[in-house]
Amino acid sequence: MLSRPFGSTGLNVSALGFGGMRFKDLNDVEACAALVHEARDLGITYFDTAIGYGKSEEVMGVAFKEMMKDRAAKPFTVASKTFAGTADEVRRDCETSLKRLQVDAIDFYHVWCLLSPEAWRERQGKGVLAGFERLRDEGLVRHICVSTHMAGADIGPLLQDYPFASVLLGYSALNTAFREEGVAAAARLGRGVVVMNPLGGGVIPQHPERFAWLRTREDETVVEGALRFLWNDPRISVALVGISDREQLHQAVRAVEGFRPIPAERIARMRAEQVAAFDSLCTGCGYCVDCPEELPLPKLMDAVNQAILAGNEQAINDRLRWHWSLLQGHGLERCTQCRQCENACTQHLPIVERLERIRTQLAKTA
Repeated sequence: MLSRPFGSTGLNVSALGFGGMRFKDLNDVEACAALVHEARDLGITYFDTAIGYGKSEEVMGVAFKEMMKDRAAKPFTVASKTFAGTADEVRRDCETSLKRLQVDAIDFYHVWCLLSPEAWRERQGKGVLAGFERLRDEGLVRHICVSTHMAGADIGPLLQDYPFASVLLGYSALNTAFREEGVAAAARLGRGVVVMNPLGGGVIPQHPERFAWLRTREDETVVEGALRFLWNDPRISVALVGISDREQLHQAVRAVEGFRPIPAERIARMRAEQVAAFDSLCTGCGYCVDCPEELPLPKLMDAVNQAILAGNEQAINDRLRWHWSLLQGHGLERCTQCRQCENACTQHLPIVERLERIRTQLAKTA
């Protein structure tokens, strides 16, 4: 298994990380725990979960309890996160996570989901970092990390403001331009870089023909190409893949085991095509869901994705009809253009403009 230094922590971690947010059935504890065990046996050493992932911490904890017995011989690391907004809440969440995970300390504990510089300053002002630091001083947390959906230009100042051991951010062949400055800042400052949604929230494997440019070898799938595109960047410590079942686990492991460095000139061509074609696609992060008018915005934006990918506005109708059953009941007439969705959008997409695009297309085919 390919491994990478994790920032300035002195640790090496597997370049493939196990994301614990997509288990197929969290009620099947035995099957989920077996999947975690198998991942470790295949060489994965970075395991990520969160207090907000349903029963994920509990089922991973069942696996970790057994894995702790030979951790010295087969090391692994545990990452978790908290949305908590005060020091007391941080401690409460950490203690809950430790109990669920059945470990004595969380290796990488994240200030979770910073959406803006203002959100960062708010948590600072409420003493969140002081709470993290007390947990670290007590040995309950080993490294303080951060998870963010901010634009790359905002991530650099965040990392300069506090010596986080690592940053977790969305990064894939869809949006490298959007967060490139953040990755560059992390590398410059010696921080670990963990990328989530490395397959663009599922968009890449759903459109293999459109993303064929990611394949650099005849025997390579688009999924393998997308992951290897990221691993070719030495600044990236871990590509975090949400694993649902054994097939996905083995597919991801094949990708990392078959990784070979891609020539610089080939990467340059790939990046040019990627930036031109795909940087404006919605990755489905879901942070726009709190619409005051309760519009199903991620589903509507997914329909625009399909039109962009297909180069055909009819794809909007097809996606809304056959995939989301939203040709009626979409709620577009309720939009007040308050732009709360755009303020929450982690990619700063023109959501209101795209809603009008959908409305125009539906009117043409009514």
